[in-house]
Amino acid sequence: MAAVAAVVASAVAGVAAPSAIAKSARTPVVTGIAPKSVAIGQTLTVRGKNFRRGRGKNTVVFKRDGAKAVFVKADLGTKKMLMVKLPDKLTGALAVRDGEMVPTKFRLRVLARKLGKKFTSLKLSPLVGPEQPPEDNPGSDPKGDCDGDGQLNSVDADDDNDLLTDATELRIGTRQCEYDSDADGVSDGYEYQSAIDLNDDEYQAPQSILPAPEKRPYPNPLFADAKVDYDGDALPLGQEFALWKAYRDPAAGLANLVYSDGNQYSAYGRGPDGRRPGGLVGADPHAKYASFLSWAASAGYGNVIVKGALYNLRDINQDGVVATAAAGNYLVSEQSYFDFDSDGKLSDDERDEDADGLTNYDESVGRMTPGYWAGCYKKEKPYPVPYAGTDAVDTDSDGDGVRDGADDQDHDDVPNLWELSRNAASGRAIVVSCDDTGAIEDPAPTKGVVNPFNPCAPYVDSRTCTRHPSLADPFFPFDSKAPYYIVLN
Repeated sequence: MAAVAAVVASAVAGVAAPSAIAKSARTPVVTGIAPKSVAIGQTLTVRGKNFRRGRGKNTVVFKRDGAKAVFVKADLGTKKMLMVKLPDKLTGALAVRDGEMVPTKFRLRVLARKLGKKFTSLKLSPLVGPEQPPEDNPGSDPKGDCDGDGQLNSVDADDDNDLLTDATELRIGTRQCEYDSDADGVSDGYEYQSAIDLNDDEYQAPQSILPAPEKRPYPNPLFADAKVDYDGDALPLGQEFALWKAYRDPAAGLANLVYSDGNQYSAYGRGPDGRRPGGLVGADPHAKYASFLSWAASAGYGNVIVKGALYNLRDINQDGVVATAAAGNYLVSEQSYFDFDSDGKLSDDERDEDADGLTNYDESVGRMTPGYWAGCYKKEKPYPVPYAGTDAVDTDSDGDGVRDGADDQDHDDVPNLWELSRNAASGRAIVVSCDDTGAIEDPAPTKGVVNPFNPCAPYVDSRTCTRHPSLADPFFPFDSKAPYYIVLN
């Protein structure tokens, strides 16, 4: 084995193979693989020529771009075909996205008597996914009632109420009696429809909506991938599913998902040019902000008193004026502060589905999560009290009757809406990144030094800021090691 490994390693590195290999041997060539998508634990068939007959006499080299090669002995070989069961050691070579292993392309090369001259092209290479759940319940008992609706499975077209017909589930390999086949908290039907949305080929001339890539749909009901963000809007699959589930129209089924992890602008269809975002599919998401402001005005939260002065809830920098969009620049607007890219249309992350004045992004993974502030301001020691964040599908996350945007997580009498951005609170253009290029230091406490999880920011004399900060292990803003009131977001 050591000799074989040395031969493979030297060949992969571009070193000539040892002379022990017969000069008359022909170089193995891969011409096809099946299936194109396969999971660890399953068997891959490799077709080509110049392989060796027998068991364990050929080695298949799996190579992910940017990673080390993995060597796997073929279980069975003929001159033109190899069968190789994908071992668990391939798991460590899978790509990881948002903490979850995701299906990964592996280029192949075969070592028979000689090593193949090159790895397979991406088009010819298989997509390898994590090991699938055991098939302990591939179908459903015709005499049973999986969803408890009083209909026997034999006459129920959708046994588990995941909005996929039993015929579809049989075709794509999901479980007819399980709402969530991969147990990642997201229904099979939602993942399947999101895969169709993600596979929309609007960049091509025909611009047709393709069917789901059923051999390995993405998002995939066969792999636990709830933490993955496939469409790039910062909302992971599980969060978009939660929003869809909470606010969908049940009568619509899987048609026009109000939140899809395959479409950044789920509220919009195609425009006249065939591209997204076009016209609205359903309700205008801007109406959610109008609903929040209407509630604030009627409930007595439309104005805020700070340091004895009265300000409008939307006056984030407390200059006495609610800034409107100037020359289409929404980034400096307190009226439309939520439109991060200033395009006038709201992507799924910019929307505020629960109408609490906070964007889905901020409540899911952004500025209303403690982790955002710890990651953005790494040099600032967090406040010792672990205040909770808010929930994107709950208008009033703590149940006190106040909508989250007007509420105050750290009880420093500065509303959450005002503590999203230090730039906005200081009267500068809003940004949603933590780039320290051009960051601003202020040696004196100012109203712009906000943090929804630190009652001593912006005001050290707030009613909940500790009166006796630790001298041995001080937190921000009493920590002299941190840049004083540095503005990054």
